[in-house]
Amino acid sequence: METALPFIRKRIKDSAGAVLIFFAFTIPLLTIESCSTIRPGELGLKVVHGKLKSGVYAQGWHYSGIGMHYVKFNIRIKELSIKMTLPTKEGLEAKADITLLYHIKPDAIHDIYQTLGLNYENAIVKNNFEATARETCLNYKAMDLMVQRDSLEKAIFDNMNTDIGRYGFVMDQVLVRDIDVPDTIDRAIEKKVFLEQEAKQQEVDNQIEKIKTQASIEKQRLEMEFNFEKEKRSKSAAIEQERMQVDFAIEKQKKESERIIMEAEAAKKAQELIAPSLTPLLIQYKSIDALKALSASPNTKVIITDGKTPLSLRDETK
Repeated sequence: METALPFIRKRIKDSAGAVLIFFAFTIPLLTIESCSTIRPGELGLKVVHGKLKSGVYAQGWHYSGIGMHYVKFNIRIKELSIKMTLPTKEGLEAKADITLLYHIKPDAIHDIYQTLGLNYENAIVKNNFEATARETCLNYKAMDLMVQRDSLEKAIFDNMNTDIGRYGFVMDQVLVRDIDVPDTIDRAIEKKVFLEQEAKQQEVDNQIEKIKTQASIEKQRLEMEFNFEKEKRSKSAAIEQERMQVDFAIEKQKKESERIIMEAEAAKKAQELIAPSLTPLLIQYKSIDALKALSASPNTKVIITDGKTPLSLRDETK
């Protein structure tokens, strides 16, 4: 009996250690298993015994007990692409590949879950996207779908915002990737593009010709202004030269008149000075002296007379 006691004590001790080890590993595992993980780019709603609780749970670990679970929503931008046949304004059909980029408003996930559930993409987004694309294309002709793609994308984008934006969805972008129209429309588009290019080229040519014409007219105008100014300056110079010549002639005549007046005044003064000294004998002497000098000329014959008897003063011997 005494020998069995140590063995029993040892077995009890070993069993207690095993239990401790079991609980040491089991409790953390049970704790981890009772947590729910919400990943980045997601938001969660808590549902307890079938009742939706208020509050939105962000990324991380969240405790999940008995009868409790989390509904997760992806709030990243999602891509929805569809290939469909679109009716046109003139009754033709065009095949198109259209992509919608959208995301959920974080504060709208409660309403989305309660009204649309987790199948919201098929229930509301996809169906409205297809219907909106068809309805929008009815406003465009088949040819316009090819040349007005930006306008088509914007129209679908605006209509989608109007249709499902109130549910808590945000439209990010609408992309019309490929549009396939009937061959007759392709040829018509090619012809239209060709005619538009010709029209633009003609417009460019007309603009160039207009610029050239304006440049030529401007050149002629400048040349006429230059010639007019040149002629004006030439006439002005001629008039100025003629005026200077007239002024010079007038000044010359004025100087000549002044000279004649000065000479006359000088002669007058000389006569006034000489007149008192002129006696009849001096005048007679001067006359004889002048006749004598005149008689010295070989071609001159001087006859002095008192009116009765002539007297020759010429030397006949010469």
